[in-house]
Amino acid sequence: MKIAVSGGGIAGTAVSNLLASAGNQVTIFEQATQCQAIGAGIMLQPSGQAVLDRLGILATIARQSAKLEGIEAFLLSGRPLIELKYGHLGENHFAYGVHRGVLFQHLLNRCVQSKVDLQTSTQICDFCDDGDSVHVIDQQGTRHGPFDFLVAADGARSRLRTAAKLKSRTVDYDYAAIWATGPCSQVHHRLHQVIDGTDRLVGLLPIGNGQCSFFWGLRTDHYEELVQRGMLAWKQEVIAMCEPAAELLDSINHFQEMTFAGYRHVRMQRWHVGKVVFLGDAAHPSSPHLGQGVNLALEDAACFADALTETGTFQQAAVRYQQLRQRKVRYYQSLTRMLTPFFQSDMPLSATCRNIGLPWFPKVPWIRRRMLQTLSGLQDGWI
Repeated sequence: MKIAVSGGGIAGTAVSNLLASAGNQVTIFEQATQCQAIGAGIMLQPSGQAVLDRLGILATIARQSAKLEGIEAFLLSGRPLIELKYGHLGENHFAYGVHRGVLFQHLLNRCVQSKVDLQTSTQICDFCDDGDSVHVIDQQGTRHGPFDFLVAADGARSRLRTAAKLKSRTVDYDYAAIWATGPCSQVHHRLHQVIDGTDRLVGLLPIGNGQCSFFWGLRTDHYEELVQRGMLAWKQEVIAMCEPAAELLDSINHFQEMTFAGYRHVRMQRWHVGKVVFLGDAAHPSSPHLGQGVNLALEDAACFADALTETGTFQQAAVRYQQLRQRKVRYYQSLTRMLTPFFQSDMPLSATCRNIGLPWFPKVPWIRRRMLQTLSGLQDGWI
């Protein structure tokens, strides 16, 4: 088949690899002048690891990443809020802290090896579906095609979601985060977080080679005020909360060196229409508090590629893909939506409830197991 993929991010490159490996002719359309990943670190969970292992790149990525044994969070007072260790699921369970750029580069290299056609500086804004094939239309109004079908992997703010006129419900959160990467020698083998109420959150994620990914949560409308206060005042505030962040912050001189990103939650009833199917954040974006975005995108790519191979037709593959993925994705989206106000919101009472209840959950074995399965990306639904 001749296939168009809109978006050259993690979801787009992963599905392109799998589709091209099955003998299809794939073209990626990427709006950036250079195909590259933005952002900092991610947690590559066992669910995402399985897809990368299938692609033959997991071992190489693992050598450039940090093996994570668990996560931990503390209150500003130093009192532990939560600690989860993957080892409670078995000795072979762990995550990797990975720089997004490392993961993306290996996926892109595989695309080149698989002879995927990559067209940069081309943002797909619309499409024309005649029932037998689809043409894609870029920002200049130029038509490309025809293609047998289009994979929309153009992210949380997907233009194709609007063009497809599929019913959806969108929530833009009032909270966001600042992301950066730098040296950090004090945090190893775990995601380390410090939380103050529901308005201040700082985290350090080891990503290999003595580096950590840093994030600082804040209200979206407070970012300009933060910049006005100045870098020095902000650094002092962060270090007072999380002293291990000092080394990393030393390497940053301007706010422009960091990435500022908001959160969006979109729930779509259907992830396909006509000759178009949606994957990853284009289909189901949510806040990053469970850290599952990349893992769900990788699983989407594998599931759809398998469905296409098994059914042989796009329509059947799109239906099968949503049937197989919907329950798991709905679970993670709903859970993330429920948890977000307990960590970033304007509801102080949420912090009180969280601080009382959360430390007790891992002490109950079956609850701890469910929490770890969810963290690992292995939970398929509420039951």
